[in-house]
Amino acid sequence: MVILALDTTTAHGSLALALDGRLLEAQTGDPAVRQGQRLPGDIEAVLARHGLTTASVDRYVVALGPGSFTGLRVGIATIQALALVHGRPVLGLSVMDTLVDVATRAQPRHGGPGAPEVVIPWVDAKRGEVFGAMYRPESSGTPGSTWAVLDGPVALAPDALLDRWAETVSARRVLVIGDGVPETRALLDARLSPGSLCVDQVPPLAGVMAKMAGVAPWSEQAVMPHALRPVYVRRHYAALARDKMHTASQSGDRPDMDSASDPPA
Repeated sequence: MVILALDTTTAHGSLALALDGRLLEAQTGDPAVRQGQRLPGDIEAVLARHGLTTASVDRYVVALGPGSFTGLRVGIATIQALALVHGRPVLGLSVMDTLVDVATRAQPRHGGPGAPEVVIPWVDAKRGEVFGAMYRPESSGTPGSTWAVLDGPVALAPDALLDRWAETVSARRVLVIGDGVPETRALLDARLSPGSLCVDQVPPLAGVMAKMAGVAPWSEQAVMPHALRPVYVRRHYAALARDKMHTASQSGDRPDMDSASDPPA
């Protein structure tokens, strides 16, 4: 089975190709070039390097978020189009689930010495916030397949999110993983229980997704392209801007518009 995976939730994103469970290639993109400009060429190039075309792909995989609002739309639309043209199923994976898979496969089996009791994906959401979710192991404790969501995903300021989870993170061994760790490491170190671990080095997520797509339970969750639904945890800036305009028009004030072009969703 040939699997092509795409993550466009960040400016650089990533693209990966797997064959029968073996990762052939995983690459990150150039953040200086917009996803919509570079994607068609990047996809064709990675397939061509392995003697393949888009028609050779048996299953397409795409990151559903949370992440860049525009990036999500570009990535999902690209994968939907390819899957529709070739009549292939599509697997959508959340960034949160993918990071948990990375974390749990690199750590001791649940119940073993030093194994995390809780895993928290911790993703930079810009504007002084992080995307976070809290996962706990289910009874069998098999890495990558039996971690259930306790809370989230949500977008909050790091200290507010740790306040929300204070009872858990202060009493259990926690593993926090994601690109939101470096900027908040001092805060995490002060708030997490002894024996907890913070991980900021993460492989290209598309490569992880490509491997996930070939094993249960993820392999059983492929759908038709039109059934994909992005993971949005906060409203897009355009909707917020409309609200500001409406409020200002009612009060007669001039709105203070935010200049950010594409905050995460």
